[in-house]
Amino acid sequence: MIVPMIKYGFLVYHRDFDSFLLRLQELGMVDIVRQSRTISDGERSLIAQIGRYNQAIKELSTRQAQGDQEKAVDPEAVLAEYESLVKEKEQVENSIRKSTKEMLDVKPWGKFDVKLISELAARGLYIKFFVAGEKAMSEFPLDEHPVEIIHTEAGQVYFVWIQHEEQATLAVDAVELKAPTYSYVEKQAEVDGYRLRSEAINNRINVLASNIPLLKQKVTDLSNQLEFNSVQLSADRQAEDTVMVLNGWVPEPRNAEFVDFLQKENIYYVSEKAQKTDDAPILLKNNKFARLFEPIGSLFTSPIYGELDLTPLFAPFFMMFFGFCLGDAGYGVVMLIGAQLLKRKMPKLRSILSLVQLLALATIIFGTLTGTLFGVSMVDINLPIIQKFKDLFLEPSQLFNLALIVGGIQIVFGMCVKVFNLARMSGWKYSISTIGWLILLIGTAVIFGLSQIEGLGVELFGLAHKIILGVAVVGIFLFNSPGKNPLINVGLGVWDTYNMATGLFGDLLSYIRLFALGLSSGILGNVFNSLAFGMAPDIPVVGAIVTAIILVAGHSINLFMAALGSLVHPMRLIFVEFYKNSGFTGGGKLYQPFKKE
Repeated sequence: MIVPMIKYGFLVYHRDFDSFLLRLQELGMVDIVRQSRTISDGERSLIAQIGRYNQAIKELSTRQAQGDQEKAVDPEAVLAEYESLVKEKEQVENSIRKSTKEMLDVKPWGKFDVKLISELAARGLYIKFFVAGEKAMSEFPLDEHPVEIIHTEAGQVYFVWIQHEEQATLAVDAVELKAPTYSYVEKQAEVDGYRLRSEAINNRINVLASNIPLLKQKVTDLSNQLEFNSVQLSADRQAEDTVMVLNGWVPEPRNAEFVDFLQKENIYYVSEKAQKTDDAPILLKNNKFARLFEPIGSLFTSPIYGELDLTPLFAPFFMMFFGFCLGDAGYGVVMLIGAQLLKRKMPKLRSILSLVQLLALATIIFGTLTGTLFGVSMVDINLPIIQKFKDLFLEPSQLFNLALIVGGIQIVFGMCVKVFNLARMSGWKYSISTIGWLILLIGTAVIFGLSQIEGLGVELFGLAHKIILGVAVVGIFLFNSPGKNPLINVGLGVWDTYNMATGLFGDLLSYIRLFALGLSSGILGNVFNSLAFGMAPDIPVVGAIVTAIILVAGHSINLFMAALGSLVHPMRLIFVEFYKNSGFTGGGKLYQPFKKE
């Protein structure tokens, strides 16, 4: 259900406004009505700071924290040092890449003294560097020229030519290279130095990782400040900016507590109960069972304030649909046990895991009804206890019919919800048209069922059926748009009849997916069983290992894919077919009180 809301308007003297907001934020009860406005420079600055801290936390979380004894107390200093180290690390890594390339370029020349080469050139002895192909060098008379081969690699010969003329040329097909200004050894030492600095930076960043809680607390403080500024700027300034007007919503169950707070603060206020047409925030309050399904409903949208919360109404259907789609008792047992084990390791996900266990129970029930256990049809198992219940297992044709029956029930149930919702929001006369359709559908179904019983004398389009049709037609054609011209109502009724006739048929056929998914998961499980026992080699130990691997891997894949389909397709049936037939509007805003994190 949707918790009723109380709308408040506050009048606060401007000098007391900030202190009032601080106490209001500490109370954490009021959902403030925000004004549509441009984000201020202060808010932009806070958002940018939060982004910087979150980025640092994200990257530091991947590090192995070191140096707990060096934990800092100033988060801004930690962030500044971290960002400086990251920037320096990027520069060092660029230098490593550049120096490594330069080192590889001079590697063929080995160890040499750059200064000595310059001194020889100053005295008129020039050393030139060349590279040529091995074929060209094999034809070159090395003994006749002052040439020294330094290195040969990948068909290339690196050599130097010593001569007295700077502009002299060598009669060989070779490429002259620019004389290196550094040696391989020098560059290697340079790269090693950069790597040492990079390692030191990484170690220092690892030390900073121990300050993640401090950074997270700073993010919380900044978020609270951002929220405070947002509310502060949402106030309407009156009486030459001396009076601040602020509006908000408070859940009715906490209204008495909030009134006591306002009286102690000596704040002038006005309040009224929210009307169905108000854009009040949505706070859901359901029983333990329905509460587990609230995350499912939130994936689509929240109801508006005036309409019904459909969570407790679709919860049993969703549970049943999931079991119908997965339909394997073995998979249900695995999910049930797995969720129970994970509850101990993941207490924060306890409610989600409880939902998984409910869905697992539904899977076990439907798997038992269909006689499917890890892809094995229990009908084929020759055990007396199983054969005793053989006739109770549902056949594919029965599952097909059951899917259509369940779909029809949910569609009619959705229309009943629509009747109540329309009556609640707009008045009973707006729901008469839908009541007419319910009379038509349910009445025709009852007449058809009774006509199949011999001796009752009930038949389709008999007197009783015609009376039902007459009552339904009046509601459908004369009350579909109360207050309008009767001729317009008749025209709209014809259009509504066309949409209903085509829409209901399409909606009903959509529920066949329940049957199809349940059948496919069982077939795939059986295929993996056949592969496991058919492909295993006829070697005692090896065969058992191969069989086990195929069974575990195959059924894991099938369980994942089938569970995913069993989650998505029931959601589709709920959000499309059920929501449409129940007249669900949606688009509500969740209750988000102004509070400190």
